[in-house]
Amino acid sequence: MSIKKYSHLLAPVKVGGLTFKNRLISGNALPHFLQGSEDFPAEPVINHVVNVARNGAAVVTFADYTNMAQRESPNEDGKRFPMFHLDSDPSVENYICQLADQVHYYNSYISLALMPFYYTPDPSYDINDEPAVDTSNFFMAKFGEHKYDNYGMAAMVRHGGPAKQLSAEQIHGIIETQAQRAKRYKDLGFDMVTLHFAYRATLFAQFLSPKTNRRTDEYGGCLENRARFLLELCARIKELCGKDFPIEVQLTGSEPDGTTIEDTIALAKLAEGLVDIFQFRAATANLNHPTGYNSKAHIYPALADCAAVKASGTSILCAPIGGFQNLDDMEAILAEGKADLIAGARMFISDFDFYDKLKAGRGQDVTPCIRCNKCHVPSLKGNWLSYCSVNPEMGINHRIQKLTKPASGKRKVAVVGGGPAGMRAALMAEERGYDVTLFEQSDRLGGQLNLMDAPTFKWPLVNYREWLKEELAVSSVEVRLNTKADKAALEAGGYDAVILALGAEPKTPPIPGAETAWNIFTVFGNEAKLGKRCVVIGGSESGTEAGLYLAENGHQVTILTRADTLAEDATPIHYRETIDEYYQTMDNISYVTGATTEEIGDGYVSYRTADGTVHRVECDSVVALGGMASRRDEAIAMFGVTADTFMIGDCQRVGNLHTCNRGAYSVVHNL
Repeated sequence: MSIKKYSHLLAPVKVGGLTFKNRLISGNALPHFLQGSEDFPAEPVINHVVNVARNGAAVVTFADYTNMAQRESPNEDGKRFPMFHLDSDPSVENYICQLADQVHYYNSYISLALMPFYYTPDPSYDINDEPAVDTSNFFMAKFGEHKYDNYGMAAMVRHGGPAKQLSAEQIHGIIETQAQRAKRYKDLGFDMVTLHFAYRATLFAQFLSPKTNRRTDEYGGCLENRARFLLELCARIKELCGKDFPIEVQLTGSEPDGTTIEDTIALAKLAEGLVDIFQFRAATANLNHPTGYNSKAHIYPALADCAAVKASGTSILCAPIGGFQNLDDMEAILAEGKADLIAGARMFISDFDFYDKLKAGRGQDVTPCIRCNKCHVPSLKGNWLSYCSVNPEMGINHRIQKLTKPASGKRKVAVVGGGPAGMRAALMAEERGYDVTLFEQSDRLGGQLNLMDAPTFKWPLVNYREWLKEELAVSSVEVRLNTKADKAALEAGGYDAVILALGAEPKTPPIPGAETAWNIFTVFGNEAKLGKRCVVIGGSESGTEAGLYLAENGHQVTILTRADTLAEDATPIHYRETIDEYYQTMDNISYVTGATTEEIGDGYVSYRTADGTVHRVECDSVVALGGMASRRDEAIAMFGVTADTFMIGDCQRVGNLHTCNRGAYSVVHNL
């Protein structure tokens, strides 16, 4: 193992009474659908948390999930999020103790995340109608009218509207409740606590920000007063848990028209001796969950605030979070003194060999996260699974030993198709010790990932494609470009196993005139050939991407979709929101929902709305998306060379990058 390349990342550091094994900490980021109906941490949850420790996190953060009222949520995510009967059933403590004990097995620590949500009013309520009400510092019921909040404190609630400002007595009660919660988890084996004061998302954070704290008493107004809740909470936790019990505070260093960096530097001085780590987050939740739409490679929104506070001379350790995975970037940030620690979540998820590659100095081999946010919440309509698009073990790794079998000696494997499924299958087979040949009929690897060069917001997928190509270049896989493999060629090669990854091709939608339109394969990279006024038929994620790509290149775009919203099939939490935020930056794109296209004519498209009215939009070019057709028949014709012949990726069933990688993994690890 070589530690010189990443010596700063691998250096230990003392924090309170603890010594972190390195400078990496994991944020509070539990994939939402690992838990079933159990009222205690289920095995997939425990396995995930412990695996983050095994994969290099010096600290793993785990939230307190005790709000059983979530089961009443109309939101599908809320119904299925982990909820524990810790307060009503003491035996649940057994599992909490097991969780902490297994994290400690990897010489890591576990931190309790406290992030109570006291919900804000119905959007129809105008705070200006009642200026004396403080929208930050009161309890709201999320699921209608409830007498009590999550922790049993009496809530002054009106159904669907505002509640009265918290009294000082209630504030002191909340502080005591939260501090006692920290003490309880300390007694169960937890090592520290993390408090969520970032981007006004929790009651904690809404006290701190002048954008939401309108109080005029000792808990509002000047910074010292707005910080009083934080300081009193930390002081009480230290009193109950000990002065060496570390406290981490997640906060927003600066925000538009709100908290300034000068405020945060002053807060650091006030918090000396009470706060051990400041974890800096971006100004909004979406920025803190970066996607291709709201982030760029090597740029980290929270880093500037982190560096400014650290430069102020504070003794509080400073850690930025948001988009970190590149080991060279992280090492440089620490070496340049811009941070003391690096916090992240997806870095520990997208590659389960992340820590081994870090210790070996192999940053270039780390599987890049594509920032799809599917590990967080992939869907609110089912299937109710947690997974990672680029790590096929994620979500099933607690059962991997039962699902896979050992490599079966030296086998000769042919992989047909050089798209994402084929490239990953070839790499996985080579890692298993097999002799692998990859056939690609075109002159370049990448498949549909090659379409991603055109839209600026698809850069994470371009990074992933280039990583695949670079990994293949240094592997022992024989890559044959410009070579179309057929059954005869495979038979002549004497292969023991054949993996077919032929992909899919676009379908022409059943619309009169659709044969004259551009499709998803032809439009990207050819925007200069399209006319000024463009209509995109189909508002799925792919259609939305095509429309945004044309709009960012100056076209006037109208998207027609039968759905109720754009990109209805996109990742629902944070990701789709960043698509909408990007859409809002352009005034040359619009869309029509509930629109069924009737005809594509010469210079126009006609469509029918839900009320039966037919409309017509004039245009110069049309992009029509009718979905994708699997090349399954072509693949079936290549069966018969060996009993171990398989189809994967879109060739088997049209899917996404996750299904490509999972299919490749399952086939290769059962050869």
